Amino acid sequence: NAFMFSSIVGKVFSIEEADKSRYGDRFLLFEEIYQNLEMGYNPENLEYATFCLMHFLASVKYIDQFREIKNIKEKDAVQRSILYMKDNLENKITLNDIAKSVGYSNSHFGSMFLEKTSFTPMEYYNQLKLQRASSLLQFSDLTIKEIAFRLGFYDPFHFSVIG
Repeated sequence: NAFMFSSIVGKVFSIEEADKSRYGDRFLLFEEIYQNLEMGYNPENLEYATFCLMHFLASVKYIDQFREIKNIKEKDAVQRSILYMKDNLENKITLNDIAKSVGYSNSHFGSMFLEKTSFTPMEYYNQLKLQRASSLLQFSDLTIKEIAFRLGFYDPFHFSVIG
């Protein structure tokens, strides 16, 4: 997986001090790697340290994503709409509901969302539902039928076609 970070190898980065710099998070991650390796070099520890190192390197390569993850822009209608969608995955919502939640008309919001994400709002919403379904399948004791019903896929065929 070293090729993933080849674009930053050998480069010097200067990360300016700012509220969103998240220096503390990087220090904690580095400390996590160090303390884990102090517990021994067994395969599990080495694998865990490797994944932590990948996260650490990603925080530099993808600095904007790393910084903004905890700083959702209040004025960004698309980000606010995605939060609205996430909060309503178990409810039946429409494009009108989403557009209204951020104060835009359906057509203006739809084109703005598509331009920023390359998905229509409802395509994005359905992808979020599928991600939630996947998480519930993996980490809960709910059946596929219960998950489909919970997320508003009342027809098993519809649930399987969307996925």
